[in-house]
Order: sequence, then C-alpha cells, then structure tokens
Amino acid sequence: MHVHIDRVFTTVSRNLGLEDFTRHTNSWIEWAYEAEKLIGSRDTFVQKEATYDSTGAQASGTITFAANPTSGDSITLNGVELYFKTANNWGEAKSPNEFKIDSTLALTLSDTATHPYGLLQSLKGFTGTSTSPMTGSKPGQSAVLYYPEALNIADYTVDTSAGTLTITAKEIGSNGNDYTLASDNANAKVSGLSLTGGKGIYRNQQITLPEDNIKLLGVRVGTDDSDYEHVELRKTSAVHRGRVGKKTDDSEQRAFRYYVDGNRLNIQHDNLDEITIVYLAYPKDVRGWPMIKEGHETAVAQYIMWQMKLIEFYNGNLPQYITKDLEKRWYFLCGKARGDDSMPTTEELKQIGNMWNTLVPITNDRGAGLIDF
Repeated sequence: MHVHIDRVFTTVSRNLGLEDFTRHTNSWIEWAYEAEKLIGSRDTFVQKEATYDSTGAQASGTITFAANPTSGDSITLNGVELYFKTANNWGEAKSPNEFKIDSTLALTLSDTATHPYGLLQSLKGFTGTSTSPMTGSKPGQSAVLYYPEALNIADYTVDTSAGTLTITAKEIGSNGNDYTLASDNANAKVSGLSLTGGKGIYRNQQITLPEDNIKLLGVRVGTDDSDYEHVELRKTSAVHRGRVGKKTDDSEQRAFRYYVDGNRLNIQHDNLDEITIVYLAYPKDVRGWPMIKEGHETAVAQYIMWQMKLIEFYNGNLPQYITKDLEKRWYFLCGKARGDDSMPTTEELKQIGNMWNTLVPITNDRGAGLIDF
C-alpha cells in the first residue's frame, strides 16, 4: 500500500518548524523520489504493463445505472467522490461534488440546458444557461472546475436511454488506464476498477518508455490472438534473436529482437502487431507526484531533512556534526525500512511453519525413532 506524499511533507515541516513549505515543494518531491529509490526494497515500486501498436488508443470505461440514484448514493471518478442528493438534502453550500436527483434517471444524468445541475453538466463545466430550481445554487460550482487534476483529463458522455456514463481519456496512451472507477450505489455498475484499453504508439521500430519507468522487466510481442504463442523476455540487457509470436502450427514465424537505448526501446520485428512491456514504476497520485510506500514515511522525511540541512552546511550556516547526525539517522531508518519490508507476512510465516513441520521426524509415543507403518 502507498500513501500520499503530503503526509511526509507535514512531518518534515513540523520537525523543521516551517509554517509554509510550499516554496520547497519541488525540491522535496525530488528528494522523496531519491529516498524511495535508495530504499529500493520489496514493494517500494509497483509492477505495471504498457501496450503499444501502430495507432494507439484512448482508455475508456463506463458506469451503468439500472435506476435513479437515491439520496446519499455516490460514485467515485479518479478518487473524487460524487454524491447524488435530492433537493431537500442538497447541502447548504451546494458542494461541487453533489448532484441533483431529478424525477427520472435521464434528467439526473442530463446535460440539457434546462437541467444544468445533472451529473454530466457538472462534469462538462455547466454549459447550461438556465437557473437551478434550488435557491442559492451557482452554475460555477462544477466538479470538473474544482477537481481539474483528477477529472479534466477525461471526456464524459451519457446515453440517457441506456443509463450509461462513458468516461474516455483525453490522451492516447496507457496513462489513461490509471484513472480509477468505483461505486457504492447498488444500481450503478462500473465496467472495471479503472479505465482500460489505453495504448501507446509504436513508430519507426521503437517506443518511448513510460515516464514512470524505474526498471524494464520484460517484453512481449503479438496480439491476444490465441493462434499465436507469446514469449515474455526477461533478459532486457541482451539483444534477443529468437523467433517469437509464431503460430502454434509453425506455419508462420516472426523474428524479434530489441535493445534499450536511454529512454527508448528499439525493436526489430518482421510483422509486429502489438508490443507490451512489463516494468517497475513509481506510483503517483493524480497530480503526478510520487506516492510513498507505507512504512517508509519516517525514513523519507529524514532524508528530506538531511538534504535541507546540507544546504545550510554548504552555505556555512550549520556545524558539520548536525548534518552527520542527520546522515547517520537516515542510514539507520533506510536499513530499518528495508528490513521491515523483507519480513515475512503472517501468511508467509504460516507457510514457513508448514514447510518446517514437514522436515520434523515423526516419532513414536516414546519419543524415539520413526513410527513403523
């Protein structure tokens, strides 16, 4: 599990007595990323896949409503929880993440000018011109305007006859697959935990590795066609000359080799339909900021404080022994984080116990020798 970097920032600002740390944010983000790479233990990063073809594709997903929501029901789009409320229960502040439940599902989801407070209108920025029937509400209170980093990266359409909200990433590529979906409404079914189908573009025998790539683990070629055998290659540092993606009856062979040069993966293939890479990535939030592995917060905060005080030392404003103490503390916490991550989980300990028990000789009731069967 990973937590938002803001938790670390709060710790650092408290420990250093900073009331406003915003001017340090860029440096702190960079140092937090460095600290996580230095810890580099199990589960610090996440394993992801990215697929590429000749045209690319935008990720998409749906939420299908079987009936009109009831007051208090909600859906969650990319981490933003959106509530459906009746006129009587709509908050006095007319929150931008609350939507009016109208007389029919079609009107609740509406984007018509006469019903500007439907779900779609709020996601599109309230393009309607009429006033709301609820006193005091303002068209400017739009979800997409209040949560642009989370919601403005996708386009939204509604099929009122089918009761379906469709979300489509604005950009081509696999990043759209990170847009999450959820629902606590029994009548609203999500198509998946996130958008799917986002693909990057493969051009000129090469692809650009994702920005969040830490380490390339493997490459797979070919489409999902069951007629073809696919091989996932793990030795990413070597040039591969084997023929993969071949038909199961060996009637068609496909030559394939690749190598990594900087942030590009160079590929040679005589008939490439699709290529998928498997890689370690640093998890990030909707702002694009790195997230921190749970349990690493104290170590990462210590690294940031050490780097902050090093600047004062270099400027001649701080004794060296303070920076040395901070350095020693960082190395201790870094090692502790690695050790904690390497400890077996409860289930793993049970498995270890079961394996150990199979190695213990079975004795008779007198405690000596094996039982004769």
